[in-house]
Formats: sequence, structure tokens, C-alpha cells
Amino acid sequence: MDWHGHSFAFKLRIDVEHVESQRYTGDYRLTKVSVVNLLDLLAELDVKLSFCVLGITAEMFPNLIADIVDAGHEVYGHGMYHEPAFSGRPLNEQRHEMRRMRDSIESACGVKIQGIGCPHHGMADEHTLQAAAEMGITFVESRIRDKDAIVPQWHSVEGTDLKVLVPGGQNRGASDYTDRRPYWAELHEEAFSPTYARQKWMANLDWAKENSLMTGLVVHPWMLMINPGEVQVVKDVIRYAKDEGAWFATVKGLIDLAE
Repeated sequence: MDWHGHSFAFKLRIDVEHVESQRYTGDYRLTKVSVVNLLDLLAELDVKLSFCVLGITAEMFPNLIADIVDAGHEVYGHGMYHEPAFSGRPLNEQRHEMRRMRDSIESACGVKIQGIGCPHHGMADEHTLQAAAEMGITFVESRIRDKDAIVPQWHSVEGTDLKVLVPGGQNRGASDYTDRRPYWAELHEEAFSPTYARQKWMANLDWAKENSLMTGLVVHPWMLMINPGEVQVVKDVIRYAKDEGAWFATVKGLIDLAE
């Protein structure tokens, strides 16, 4: 598999969602401060990533989203408010939220988004895909995947002539975590562990390189501010990915691969 001239891919996604910072820490400003610091770190490492942005965060902090784009990074959507999840809601509700999200991000930074990373761990349905397609969004990152594919594949939306790209199901992903989200204890049973996270995320990179596939990692800026050691772990993982020769995947780059 040729990942734009590289033997494997690493999709590091930054979820910009100040409402989640408010919910779990009591301070929505942590997201803004952390994103500013993260932009400096990424400039130091000379990497460009994908920032998955809530529409309401773009409305609250348009200059922050513009700064992300000005630094050379990609932005795409993460829903308007983060909740409720898209899945199970009527088409007209999903269409309205998708439009608000798209327009809010474009108003903040001048970019017409090409993709959405669905919130609530990717919960989506056919209405989500239809709403995205109707809003001109090409790539829908959710639990709806082509299980046999490596790169994104075109998915026909039920009952319509519309199509969107959905991720391939042969790749592997992970996320940072915190025990401030109590239900995550079912997966991790601990507060954030720098040692465990470094081992797991680097092992995923080794797996991707060995199999010529892609591994993903979702990072939440507000967690970087409360998880001791996570900033250094993320820095180490990015350096490791660069040293091992990963392509840092973007939505645009994945769309290009599919087409």
C-alpha cells in the first residue's frame, strides 16, 4: 500500500471541543489555551495535522480556528454541539446541525470543510450520511465503515442517489482518556497512564508499519491540560511516527487516495 509515498499512515486527530472541557473540568478555556500551546509544539516538530472542530467552538473562538488554518493545519467538522449523538435523530435535525456546523467553521476560518468526525465515538446512521452529502461533505468518519477496505470507500446512501466516503475497516485506532469521564473506566480502569499510553500508541505505529496500514489517534486538548505527562507522550509519539516514516494522514489526503 502506497500512502502518498510512505509505507504506512498515522492519522492524529485533534478534537477541538470547549464544551467537553467545561463539562469535565469546569473551565472551557482549557481547550483554547491547550490548542495555542499545541500549535507551538507542532511547529517545533514540523508536522501538519487534522483538527476536528465543533461548530459552537468555531462560533465562540473564531480567531482560534483561523489560527489553526493559518498554521497550515486542516480543519473538519465534529458536529455543532457534541450532543446529542447524530445516530437515531430525524433527518431534518441532522441536516440542520450539519449545516450550522459547516457554516460556523467556514465563517471562522474561511475553509469549506470536506469531512466530519462524528462525536460520541462515531455514532451515526444513514441519515447522518445523507445530511453530510446534502451539505457537500465528502468524508464521514464514524462507526459506519467498509470492513474489508484499507482506504476510504464510496458508500451509497440508502434511498438516495447520494454517496459519501466512509473509512476503511482494516485500520486501527486509539484515543487519549481520563477518569474524569467515569464511563471510560470500563475500558481503562485507571487515570491516564503515560507509560501505558506511550507503549500502546507506539505499538499501534509498529503494527501499521509492519502491515502497511493506518493507525489513528484522537487527542483532546483539554485532556492535555489535566493528564500529567500526556503532552510529552504525544510529542514522543509524533517524533516516533516521523522517524519511522509515517504519512500524517489528513481528510483531504484520504479523499485523494480514494479517488
